[in-house]
Amino acid sequence: MTEPATATSTESPRKTGAEPPAAPTPPRAPSTTGWLAFSALAWLLVTLLFYRTAFTGEAGDWSLVMAAILLPQVIQANLLAGAAVGLWSTLALGRRKPWAERGVGRWAVGTAAGLLTGTLASGAVLLAYGMSARAVGVVAVAVGVAGALGGALGAIRPARIMAAGLSAALLVLIFLNVVALFSTPLLNAFGSGDTAAERYSANGLLAGTTAIIAGLIAGLAAYWRIRRAAARSGDTAKWPVYLAAGASAGLLLIVAEFCTRLGVAQLLSLAEADISADSEILSFIAASRLNTGLVVLFVGALTTTIAYGRSLPKAVRD
Repeated sequence: MTEPATATSTESPRKTGAEPPAAPTPPRAPSTTGWLAFSALAWLLVTLLFYRTAFTGEAGDWSLVMAAILLPQVIQANLLAGAAVGLWSTLALGRRKPWAERGVGRWAVGTAAGLLTGTLASGAVLLAYGMSARAVGVVAVAVGVAGALGGALGAIRPARIMAAGLSAALLVLIFLNVVALFSTPLLNAFGSGDTAAERYSANGLLAGTTAIIAGLIAGLAAYWRIRRAAARSGDTAKWPVYLAAGASAGLLLIVAEFCTRLGVAQLLSLAEADISADSEILSFIAASRLNTGLVVLFVGALTTTIAYGRSLPKAVRD
């Protein structure tokens, strides 16, 4: 006997109405702007702790002069932190609230984030260590203005340019502060001696060399950051993007210098005695900082442009 053939149905099974399980969502990559904001805030904290001796409760004109000398480093760190937090805030909030990434809303969010960052971070340290009542208002206003301007800078688009420029600016500030920390042996290496002419020449050589190296650091760091962002997004950035990113670190130093000059002028106006000699020295230092910012701007922009040109494929001659 033969077994009966079993009929097989070629029809597709009926849908049961149950949806297939959704594919697991891949883990989200960490935000590079978030890490940048964290690094900038960490640098701000290090700067405030390292230069806290300039903002003490000691009375007298000497404390005002010391605060005027070290205020630029605090302003630079505040401006950088405000810009980094402003950039991160506008991007993070813009993903959830479209108005935060458009027009006035973006500028308002960035400025508020920068102002809050500078005010809270600086205020906490100043209150912890105490400061002369005459100068606390001046420093608070200068720090607040720097943070707000930084937040406004963080709202500038394209965000890729700002992220690259701020990353480069962070490295530049670290380098400049390390050079300042070892300024005495470096000045001796550049020929500083007992005469005023030798000290002036050594200061000029050290300042020029430092500015050029800082510009190279800014340009190379910005170039690497733009290339990395372009590779991640799968597009190709044009040379104006590299140019703007390379110049951003120098631009931040220049903006910080103008904020510093407003604060220093107000601090020195509180002096009771004649400090014209100190004012001349501070003016010389301020001119050197401005020159450094200009050199970093031009050298950084030139470095990124040259690096971009070197990365282009060479033309094949027939």
